[in-house]
Amino acid sequence: MTAILFFAHGSRDPQWRVPFDAIVADFRGMHAAKLAELAFLEFMEPNFASGVKTLVDQNAKQIRVIPLFLATGAHTRRDLMALIEQAQENYTGVRFTVASPIGEVDSIRNAISSWVATQL
Repeated sequence: MTAILFFAHGSRDPQWRVPFDAIVADFRGMHAAKLAELAFLEFMEPNFASGVKTLVDQNAKQIRVIPLFLATGAHTRRDLMALIEQAQENYTGVRFTVASPIGEVDSIRNAISSWVATQL
């Protein structure tokens, strides 16, 4: 079974996570039969390892990581890759893949630009 792990930075401000929780809730509402979790790099729970464990405990055999970042940077290139390497060592029977950060997806960039145009 393939699962989705949404991955965000995290913040000390508890309100910061509200839109990320909404994204996951929307996804679950549209795809109730699919496994999905949200995990954070720092400051918030669950962390990446806990998110992966939750999915593996639900029999996920493939985990597609969706970085909720606007661009590739140190957190997606270095930190996320290190977290995936550790998870791969812990769960050798699970295959991990990573999507592009959401800001690098044409349709999402277009949606942002379209919304910005409404602000004029």
